[in-house]
Formats: sequence, structure tokens, C-alpha cells
Amino acid sequence: MKNKSLVYISIFISIIYFSSCRNEVKEEVNEKDFYLTETENIDKIIMSDKAGNIITLEKEEKWILNSKYSVMEHQIERTLEVMKDLRIKSSVSEAMTEFVLQNIATKGVKVEIFEGERKIKSYYIGGNTSNHDGTYMIMENAENAYVMHMPTKPNDLLAAKYGIELISVNQNAWRERIKINISPEDISEVKVIDFINKEQSYTINIKNKTLTDFGNNEILIDSIGYHTFASFFSNLKCGEYKPDLDPKDFIMIKKIYITNNNQTDSLIIYDKSAIQKTQKEFSGSTVSFYAQWNNSDIVIIQNYIFNKVLITLDEIKKQNYIKTSSM
Repeated sequence: MKNKSLVYISIFISIIYFSSCRNEVKEEVNEKDFYLTETENIDKIIMSDKAGNIITLEKEEKWILNSKYSVMEHQIERTLEVMKDLRIKSSVSEAMTEFVLQNIATKGVKVEIFEGERKIKSYYIGGNTSNHDGTYMIMENAENAYVMHMPTKPNDLLAAKYGIELISVNQNAWRERIKINISPEDISEVKVIDFINKEQSYTINIKNKTLTDFGNNEILIDSIGYHTFASFFSNLKCGEYKPDLDPKDFIMIKKIYITNNNQTDSLIIYDKSAIQKTQKEFSGSTVSFYAQWNNSDIVIIQNYIFNKVLITLDEIKKQNYIKTSSM
């Protein structure tokens, strides 16, 4: 009987203890404490979605993604900006509360923010309001969600500011884009192999000022044309990485080899196949191709940026700097 009494007392004490702990946790959570007064000391951000995708951003000399890739500067800047400008627009209506909490529980993206090893913020980002003027968010361990926005940019949806695509985190949205930026003075030769029309292939030697076609016939152009052509390979910005795409599924249309500074860089251009052009994944209003720079993962490139380096031999001949069409 004595032992039985001791068991009851132990259970009673445990209930009081855990109840006390639970109350303490609730008291420590400031449900409205989303924004940061400053972001200069943030050196790690972890984001995870319900599918198990996780990205870790760490600030070393520069921001690094998943201990492997450089982070796109523009993306980290706007994410830190929203962390400072984040404000509560309104509470969630009673009628919407259950829906919002269930949505965040099943689809929300968790954001953890650190200064050193200390976690200073942790919250979940859910979907947008029906009129798209706010985003549902909730602090970790809190009971109530809120409609959040940026007062300085009220029409901007928050998920995109965090690099979140719908309900997923994607490291490719954070990777620093490839930028081809070769000084014209450093380029000695460019060789273009055209796989669609081999007669449009050519080699242009910038240093020796010679242009030869596929049959090694020389074509004379005004000397200014060589420097103009070499200048095409500066400030070429590639789009998002698509590492899951296989180059073998595309149509290779050109290989461009740029010899500069005693090395040769390669740019391979792909077009969509006939089947791909019918698929939603590859549709879009902007004309685009796919490319590899020095055997990189596949990246998207926009035609309006790269059309100058995709110039054909016939187009070179038609330029104003042509001296004579052939020799």
C-alpha cells in the first residue's frame, strides 16, 4: 500500500512538472515577434519544406549554399531585407483559422535564423490570402497564425522573397548564376560549330584578324569587326540551373569554343526537342535555349541576351563592317 502511494505521488508530481514546463514554453513564445531589427549578425539560415528538402545558407567570406555553392547575391539581399521589413497585417479570422493552421502544418516552409550557434527566430511560411495581399505565417510553438506583409512593398508576396517556389525550397533558386564576362582584349580565337547547318560554322581569329568558313575559306571583314565580335562575350548572364535535365534529351545546335588567356572555354547551346515544345514544363512567353558552360549543369539562357553570340556566318556577312563577301 505504501509503494502504491509513492507511485501515485510520483505521477502527480510528474503531471505538475510537465504542465509547468508546457506553460513555460508558451510564455516564452512571442507569437508576434517575426521581424528583426537588424540582420548584420545573421550568419546562418535553414529552410525546410514538408517534402524533406532542406537548404542551409551560411555566411563565410560570402554566403555559401549547402556547403557547396555560392549564393546569388541578389537573392540573399532581398531575403534579409524582408526579414527586417516583415510586419503583421492582421490576425487570421476565426472562420479561416482551422484552414490556415492545417495549411501551414501540411505545406508550410520552416525558416530558422541563427547568429552563431544561437537560433534567434523560427517560424513557418504558409500560403497567401485569397486576395494576395498577405502571407500566412506562424511562429514555432505558437498557437496563432497571422497575415504578414511588407508595408514598404505591400504587393510583394513573401514566399518568393525567401526563394520559396510554391511550397518547396529549391537550392537551384539560390545558386549564383553563371556570368560569362571575358574581356575582348583577352580573346584570341572563337570557333563556332553549327550542328543544324554545318555551312554556318566558322572560326574567327581575333589576334590575326582572319575569318574562315566551314571549308577553311577565308572571308574578309573590316578590322573593326573582330573587336566587335570579341566584345559579344562580355556580360552574358545565364538563368536558373536545371541539374535534373539531361543534355541527351535536347537538340544540340551549337558548340562555341572561346580561346582566351591561354585557355579554351566552351559554351554548348541546346534547343528543345519537338516533344518538349509541347510540354508545359518547357513552355514560356520568353524565347529561351538551354546551355552548358564548361561542362556545367544545364542552365536556361534567354535569346535576347545570347543572340549576339549565336550569330550565324551569313549574319556576319550582312553586317555593316563587311569589306568583301569572299576571297
